[in-house]
Amino acid sequence: MPPTVSSRRYTPGRKPRSRPPGISFGRCKSYCRSAPSTVGMERSKPTVHHLMLHKRLHKETCAMAIQRDNELVTQTIARARRRRAVRPFALVLPGLAILVAFFFIPSVYNIWTSLQEISLFQIRRGGTFVGIDNYLRLFRDARIGLALVNTVWWLTFVTVVARIVLGVVIALLVNSSSIKRWRLSGFARSCLLIPWVTPEVVAVAAWQWMLHPRFGVLNQMMIQAGVISEGIPFLVQTSTVWFAIAVVLVWRELPFVAISVLAGLQSIPAELYESAAVEGATKPQILLHVTLPLLRPVLGIIGLLITIWTFNNFLYVWLSTRGGPGNFTQVLATELYTQAFTNYRLGYGAAIGVFMTGLMVLFSLVYFRTVFRKTVEDEAR
Repeated sequence: MPPTVSSRRYTPGRKPRSRPPGISFGRCKSYCRSAPSTVGMERSKPTVHHLMLHKRLHKETCAMAIQRDNELVTQTIARARRRRAVRPFALVLPGLAILVAFFFIPSVYNIWTSLQEISLFQIRRGGTFVGIDNYLRLFRDARIGLALVNTVWWLTFVTVVARIVLGVVIALLVNSSSIKRWRLSGFARSCLLIPWVTPEVVAVAAWQWMLHPRFGVLNQMMIQAGVISEGIPFLVQTSTVWFAIAVVLVWRELPFVAISVLAGLQSIPAELYESAAVEGATKPQILLHVTLPLLRPVLGIIGLLITIWTFNNFLYVWLSTRGGPGNFTQVLATELYTQAFTNYRLGYGAAIGVFMTGLMVLFSLVYFRTVFRKTVEDEAR
């Protein structure tokens, strides 16, 4: 069957509504030569108007095909862009769902609980809305003031400074040439990891036994050496209790700082030390002007992390003294536990938790805007 251009009569200047058939000009010309005449049965040559008609239809067909192909390409590119834009969100979605389920929702519920007067036995029935009364009571409570001082000074500042200083010293010793010469680096790292892999409960129990006034190893050694005549109750006396807690905490958490600083030391190029030695710098000068400035980013991150962890720590104080003697070693975390699960004042305990979170958020913002930003700017220079 010969191909047809359209079932409708062609009108010059009118574009076909549907897609024109893909008839090439050569096929139209050959068909017109062989097509029968409308007057008789003799074959006739195509007229000029007929040839121009098919040529114009061919051009319109090509133009529409090109336009259709361009639209398909545009749609394909847009679809690929949408797919690429959605893919990162799809990868982040599981972690975001976990974050919302285990952090955002409990945080909102904790804030709502802090605005209520609710007991542990009234959780199902709900408490009484009291607004900010719990926070006003918190700022008037002398126990909270003592716990805040103990948390900021003894539990956080003293132990964080001790861990950073001792961690840098131990990392420098492990990274020294003498340790490397005797091939003791691996053994030293293994020894460093022993306190870190020890569970906190086991570490505190071991130190309680060593610090016992009658059966403790430390007291027995000092008695045998003639330093003391009778055992010292380190975890009972107010003059020694905070030092004992600090020793336990520093011993358990020191390996993290030492290993992190050691990794930072090993990332420093050896050419810097060689250049400093060629210029006549001594070892203390190399330490002060080469090593420590390059360790500043590592120390900045370590300082932030261990400060947050220590500020919120509960186990060391609670397992060692339970806040005693009296309330002498009470910190914010143990005070929160006491108010919420011993005195059954969940609303007041939630207010203490929100207060601790706010302090840490404020500290982190100030830290990033001062110490950490200064470190990044020094690196850029």
